[in-house]
Amino acid sequence: MNKVIFVTFDSGDKAFEAERALHEMHRDGVITWYDDAIVAKEESGKVVVRNEPKGEPVATISGMVAGGLIGLLGGPIGSIVGVSAGSLVGAAFDLAHEGIDSDFVRSIGEQLQAGKTTLIAHVDETWQVPVDTRMNALGGTVMRRTLTQIDDARIERDLEASQKQLANLEAEQIAAMKASEAEKTTEKLQKIDAKIAAAKKELADKETALAKKLETVKGESKDKIDVLEAQKATVTEQSKTLLDRRIADVRTDYQDRIDKLSQALERRKSTNTTAAA
Repeated sequence: MNKVIFVTFDSGDKAFEAERALHEMHRDGVITWYDDAIVAKEESGKVVVRNEPKGEPVATISGMVAGGLIGLLGGPIGSIVGVSAGSLVGAAFDLAHEGIDSDFVRSIGEQLQAGKTTLIAHVDETWQVPVDTRMNALGGTVMRRTLTQIDDARIERDLEASQKQLANLEAEQIAAMKASEAEKTTEKLQKIDAKIAAAKKELADKETALAKKLETVKGESKDKIDVLEAQKATVTEQSKTLLDRRIADVRTDYQDRIDKLSQALERRKSTNTTAAA
């Protein structure tokens, strides 16, 4: 199952040892590892990135480290050490879009006290026991979150809200045109026209975001399957069977997302065609 795990240690050395353990588990087919990062809280309270995420093949961890997670753990974006300037472009990353709610982040923050280090990893795991056993043996405290994909639905909801806003403005425009006081109507129409132009731009931007999201999801699906297929080269025949099941699950999950996003995009095209007519 697609998850982000957070493992907190009393020392950085143990966190790096835990990272190596996850890579070994990936090599053996126990889990599938996609990405990780290591962050520490200094005695001053500043959060420092000790090991920056690669951002490949999926950007979940990169987004968390570059944006919301670091800020919520107590490290102001401007004072982060170890994150490249380019990655800070993602500072507005909204953790809630990935199902990481504020209460959960607060729990992580309580674990990441001054002087401690946390390994954050994006993995697929079938059972929790193998990871918990390895991490506990190293003195780590494990927390995990199953990633949800509410971001897909949010994009379409935002589009629908923008479409309703535009429709309301256009209705207001028609009403103003029917008003009797010509001078006041002209002034009001100018204001409404400006709002309509802004609303149309916002709607177009969100339609573009929906199309980009569809392409991103297609890319994520391919990247994850590529990782899983490559992983099969290092595992036993028994583990290959498990990986084949993971691959089938990834294909099913992502195809479902792709279908829903494609349908949403088609609905947008249909709405635009009707409006134009």
